[in-house]
Amino acid sequence: MNSVLQALLHAPPLRNYFLGDRHNRFLCPRRKPMTHRATDAEARAACLACDLDEIYSATFSGERTPYSPAKFLYSWWQHATNLASYEQQDAHEFFISILDHIHENIKDDQPKSHEQGHGDCCIAHRVFSGILRSDVICTNCGFSSTTFEPCMDFSLDLDAGCNISNGVANPKARNGERNLAGMNSKVSTLMRCLERFTRAERLDAEQKFFCERCKERQESLKQMSIRRLPLVSCFHIKRFEHSSVKKMSRKVDHSLQFPFSLDMAPYLSSSILRSRYGNRIFPSEAIDSEPVSELSSEFEIFAVIMHSGKLDAGHYVTYLRLNNQWYRCDDAWVTRVDEHTVRTSQAYMLFYVQKTLYYKACERAAEV
Repeated sequence: MNSVLQALLHAPPLRNYFLGDRHNRFLCPRRKPMTHRATDAEARAACLACDLDEIYSATFSGERTPYSPAKFLYSWWQHATNLASYEQQDAHEFFISILDHIHENIKDDQPKSHEQGHGDCCIAHRVFSGILRSDVICTNCGFSSTTFEPCMDFSLDLDAGCNISNGVANPKARNGERNLAGMNSKVSTLMRCLERFTRAERLDAEQKFFCERCKERQESLKQMSIRRLPLVSCFHIKRFEHSSVKKMSRKVDHSLQFPFSLDMAPYLSSSILRSRYGNRIFPSEAIDSEPVSELSSEFEIFAVIMHSGKLDAGHYVTYLRLNNQWYRCDDAWVTRVDEHTVRTSQAYMLFYVQKTLYYKACERAAEV
């Protein structure tokens, strides 16, 4: 909980929303003091956004003593009863649960258009919600069936990577990636994870889809791409594997190289479609009517959540980037660290914000 809250507290658009008094806990109609919640129903109706607003106020009050989010934990337990225990839980699961309940608490009353997953109903969706495009392509005639779905983060498989020894890695490091020196282990890169996420894959024979043009079931390819990027992109690295066939679970300890400046343009639907069709005229069903500007495809990293330990026991720590200086947030202890410490950590969740918002946040912090 502490590691995820640190990332949320320092996400520029979310921070600006709460510190800008856009959700005032004293005026919220759902607000009711904890001691006055007489029934279980009233306890479940507690506004998680109000409790989050209180944490923002305490965090940015100037006080240097540690803040204990015990009240927030209790409120969250009322919403997520399946996770209300003292057992260890997953940080990513907690992150998704928090966004879901913020959405439930402060979504706008007026109806919104949710066609093709437009997430503008609440601050959680306005900040973290993007749109994925899924194309199923007939290998016989080339006809494609397209669907869109909203997403709050990008869950990426950690590929096998390559062996690095004596500090020598792939010299063609892209997108600002750097080699990890002095290591002798398998190393993956965020770029390869994203390429794998957007790579066309052949569906199994039993997954043949009905082609509207061929009028029969055909073998097909499926390809994912990103139609619309969120203001804050969260990448969840799948480090925990569960196999029902092998009847085993394990944690993948591969190192992950990730850039501090990230260009998401190669993974956008517009780029994928250009790569697929080249200079040919796009089929009418393939046209994407919502292009993304180059400016909005550039991101800067501001938080990394890492996991140390094993599958059934471990610890989460957050690295925060503030004014290009990195800090390690380990519960109540905050220490300054160098870039190498961050780059060589076992990243589990990566948070990037659109570059213009990142630099605006840095400018405001410098003025303060």
